[in-house]
Amino acid sequence: MSSSTKHSPPAAPANRKRRGLWKPAVKVILTLIVLAAAGRHVSNTWDQLREGGRAVAFEPWRLAGAAVVYAAGLGACAIFFARVLAASGRPIPLIGAVRAYFISHLGKYVPGKALVVVMRAGLAAPWGAGMLSSVTATFYETFVMMAAGGLIATIGFTFGASDVFPVEFAGYSFEAPLWLLGLGATIVFLVVVDPRLFPLVGRRLASTVKSASMDEFPRIDFRLLFEGLALMSIAWLLLGLSQVLVLSSMGVDLSVGTIPRVIASVALATVAGFAVPISPGGLGVREWVLWTALGSSIDRDLAVVAALALRLVWFAAELAAAAALAPVRPQGGPPISIDPRPSDI
Repeated sequence: MSSSTKHSPPAAPANRKRRGLWKPAVKVILTLIVLAAAGRHVSNTWDQLREGGRAVAFEPWRLAGAAVVYAAGLGACAIFFARVLAASGRPIPLIGAVRAYFISHLGKYVPGKALVVVMRAGLAAPWGAGMLSSVTATFYETFVMMAAGGLIATIGFTFGASDVFPVEFAGYSFEAPLWLLGLGATIVFLVVVDPRLFPLVGRRLASTVKSASMDEFPRIDFRLLFEGLALMSIAWLLLGLSQVLVLSSMGVDLSVGTIPRVIASVALATVAGFAVPISPGGLGVREWVLWTALGSSIDRDLAVVAALALRLVWFAAELAAAAALAPVRPQGGPPISIDPRPSDI
């Protein structure tokens, strides 16, 4: 048989591999575009402030307070994560859930947000959590948080009936009431976390998690949902107060009626950042929505600086909390390791 008649090896795997590289590449490119646009806007705003003789100074102690308040808000989210794990019949110590939550939170800065799920499941496993339980608890906690965020935004923006968000699409522009955007997010995420519908998501998760059993799927009911909405509402109030403290550190005087709108702005912006999967940690998108929403309540240039400062304060708080919790180990348990292999999730 001549060499010309020999069968060449199939090229399909290589083609699939090349096609698989397009998706992350597009995400990285779009992320860079968003960051470049946001960075340019921040730079221009800073120049305008300097040219106008409006130097911005921060009071360090209030920034530190903003970081502590933010960490407390994430703590409420971590408690709910632990409560969902407990609903699977395999509860773990609260410290283990808090540790897994805070350290894995840093994974959100990787495009696609999938690393958070992988890290949290790996960090919770040595404490006794099942893989499917951790994955499900991560998704459910996040979706309930977004539903509560939309609700807080809806309520907060009712304190300012004229608060609107400029929207441009296909050559058309209009102004959408901010409370209406919050209400839309609330409805969408409440449908997702409905205890009658979420088990459908569980079946899908079970099919993607290695060696998963539906016995590990948390028993989610309306009591757990309402508990989550209550805890997440507390979390959003604390996250919003973090922004209030940042503004206070800048010398911005806020009236009592403005504070609910500031809290609502943080909630809406964070939900929007989550809803855009190309943006790691909502970077760029969250800031744009935040300074636009804040601009209806305070000076727009100061709103831009405050949104950027909040991002830095939150990141510093996340790093500090993760570093403080990293040495914690389950008593008598094996060394903690993270195995982010795609075959596991």
